[in-house]
Amino acid sequence: MLDEAHDWMLENHAPPMNQSRRQFVRTALASSVAASPLFSNISSAAEEDPQVMGQGNFRYRHAKNWSLKRDESPVAVKDCHEFARTKSGSQILCTTHTANNLIEFSPDGKVIRTFGTTYPGAHGLNLSNENGEEFLWLTDTQRRIVVKLDMKGREVLTLGWPKETGKYAEEGKFCPTETAVNPVNGDIYVADGYGSNFLTHYSAKGEIKGCYQHEGFNCIHGVAYDDRDKANPQLLVTSRAANKLFSLSLDGKNLGHKHFPGAWICRPVINGENVFFAVINSGRLEWGSDFRGFIMVLDRNNEPISLVGGQAPAKDGTGEAALYRNHDPKPFLNCHDVSFDQEGNLYVAHWASNETHPFKLELVR
Repeated sequence: MLDEAHDWMLENHAPPMNQSRRQFVRTALASSVAASPLFSNISSAAEEDPQVMGQGNFRYRHAKNWSLKRDESPVAVKDCHEFARTKSGSQILCTTHTANNLIEFSPDGKVIRTFGTTYPGAHGLNLSNENGEEFLWLTDTQRRIVVKLDMKGREVLTLGWPKETGKYAEEGKFCPTETAVNPVNGDIYVADGYGSNFLTHYSAKGEIKGCYQHEGFNCIHGVAYDDRDKANPQLLVTSRAANKLFSLSLDGKNLGHKHFPGAWICRPVINGENVFFAVINSGRLEWGSDFRGFIMVLDRNNEPISLVGGQAPAKDGTGEAALYRNHDPKPFLNCHDVSFDQEGNLYVAHWASNETHPFKLELVR
């Protein structure tokens, strides 16, 4: 339970919850965790502290002093979409506010700088490292472009409508949401999540190498380069409206998918052996008002092992009610992305959240 989220929802007329119901929810959550065969050896910390979210080795507590509340910050945000962590440890956030599309935070949550004023649809943010130099990859869903920026904010490369693929009848059918970059050869993958659901494959110079689409692609909102198996790197593609995670070969072949009923997963973020998702909503989607989001953590086999802001995942569960029930009151405001620091703490960006700055969640050890 996060105070900022709770306060915001009360201000916006979310129904209150009485004390007896709150205690019932806490007891039910603790019981479900303890009973799950996946978490038979879990610490009792989550039972003792209702502000601890998640299960197993992935439990977190809100760091309330990181960043600022919306009324206290001199730096304006709108939709806070995605993060990228630099090699120095700072976190760069993209927001649709054109006063500062990109905001760089120090590890202790202070704003280092802001830059970028021409990206009203700033949505996806990825970072690549080329011979020690870092670059940002930003997708803009209003301008319908992908831009590669150096760390001073200068545009190095722009990718627009991939007409040459022959897959698009008109430019308006293209609306990119995310990119991934192959760290070995620099190949670029652009997910057209808000357009026609093609994954376009480019060389490092921006030359088209392929354009892929598979049955089940429905709002392919995110893409990530997955090298957890060093001998067999793949791509992970989220099909958000279908609640599915696809695995693809680097040349676009479908290697299968995982289905997470009711979970509208934004983009896959890989940290070590695990995959993390911001799940913007679970179950019936009511954009901007439902507040049933959470963070999902997957194991090496892409199976859920922790739901941060939800109950413990159950192998024998079916559907949203068994797998993805949230805390009440809701802990997140339409969470859209996660990032990490070297200590394993999480940083959460929120879409349509009444100008709420990101949250930091401290790992409970």
